[in-house]
Amino acid sequence: MKVLITELPWSGKRYAGRAGMRWAHTSDKTPLLSFRPFPFYLGCTAALLEKNGHNVMVIDSLAEHLSDEEYFSRVLAFQPDFILSEIHTPSYNNDRIYMKKLKEMTGAKMIFAGPHPTALPQQVLKENKGVADFVLVSEYEFLALRVVEGKAKKGIVRAKRMVDINSIPWPARHLFKMDLYNEVFCRNYPNIQMMASRGCPLRCSYCNIFTMNNFQRVHRKRNVSNVVDEMQFCIDEYKPRELYLDDDNIDISPQWLSSLLDEKMQRVGDFPFTCMGHVNVQPELLEKMRKAGCVGIKLGIESTNNAVLQRLGKGMTKELAISTLKKCRELGIKTHLTFCVGLPGDTKESVSETINFAMKYGDSFQISIAAPFPGTPLWNEAVKNKWISFKSWDRFDGMKDAIMNYPGLSNKELSDIVARAQSMSYKKALQSGEWKKYVKMIYSEKGVSGISKLIFVRGPGMVYDLLKKK
Repeated sequence: MKVLITELPWSGKRYAGRAGMRWAHTSDKTPLLSFRPFPFYLGCTAALLEKNGHNVMVIDSLAEHLSDEEYFSRVLAFQPDFILSEIHTPSYNNDRIYMKKLKEMTGAKMIFAGPHPTALPQQVLKENKGVADFVLVSEYEFLALRVVEGKAKKGIVRAKRMVDINSIPWPARHLFKMDLYNEVFCRNYPNIQMMASRGCPLRCSYCNIFTMNNFQRVHRKRNVSNVVDEMQFCIDEYKPRELYLDDDNIDISPQWLSSLLDEKMQRVGDFPFTCMGHVNVQPELLEKMRKAGCVGIKLGIESTNNAVLQRLGKGMTKELAISTLKKCRELGIKTHLTFCVGLPGDTKESVSETINFAMKYGDSFQISIAAPFPGTPLWNEAVKNKWISFKSWDRFDGMKDAIMNYPGLSNKELSDIVARAQSMSYKKALQSGEWKKYVKMIYSEKGVSGISKLIFVRGPGMVYDLLKKK
């Protein structure tokens, strides 16, 4: 069968990201650096289908910045039998339009996958009657194979059991334009993204990772030898200067990670890597990570109010975060902190406390607005308490809009806070010296033209934001 695996266009003037991101979102301007996470589910699905003899094409319209005309032209030239796309909540209305157009143009069987169809499969199937032939629930590599091989009935397709993560092939990177994917927190460019495990056992109420993890809060680890095989392949094939391990929570299983670090040191040495982690990582493990080449770690702090953290089920405290950040600084491991404001229990005072913490600790940070994605406990809580105020799924974008109102903390106040925090993140980058890395990476990727755009196009606006939002 001919199968198109695609990242649909997401029209509009804002820069958009969907597949490969834990929460799809948009931003006002196209980044000077190409921040583009690799879409692992799409890549692994393509690999599994190809391994089983199917003719697979990948079109990532967002990474390639394709116009609608270019996109549809390539689809028509391929004439697929099946089209699979990953659908996220803030892009859902947009994605429905494109899937309908693709159905009309090609007559292909349409497969809706991803977080939004997983959370609301009946609704998605009903709203896309005549377009959606299949709606896949949770991780979808093997579900897609069942569909393409005629082993699944039309409608909603669910897994009977959780898949052995070691049975999932490496992503079919040869079908993607790999030079377009970049993790901007990495210390070096170019870098390449990998995933050594999936899932997280923590019970954070806002997190939609567990919906794609078959609604189970478990951490599934790949065999360490296979992970290092993939590291070696990526280093040899793509010549990156750094690896980015985009696991949901890589340090949550210390013994496994320690074994992975041992294997890495034996076979690829201290080749630089950056990763996603949790602040409860043990100091001794951090030391071992540094010796094995860890140069940076992203840490989800979310809030620095312990009452809010406890209510979230985050499994951490402000004091633990401070201790871990001090250890990272001592070891020379750069940290990027992520925060989420507008969580249950937040007040103007707790949000202010969180922003002050962001400015004091870490080398860089980002602050987004809590979005109660369907399928999460936060969604259930928000619906029950009538906190949600929205008329379109488009508003589920934590970078531009607040859709929850609390007593004493309105959605407008939250949106204003995040806008101000964005300008403060520029200031933090200047204070910590992170700006030097970004300038270096912009030059490596885009040369003199990129530096010129930074200075003469973006520079004045960034300075204006800093002055306006103090």
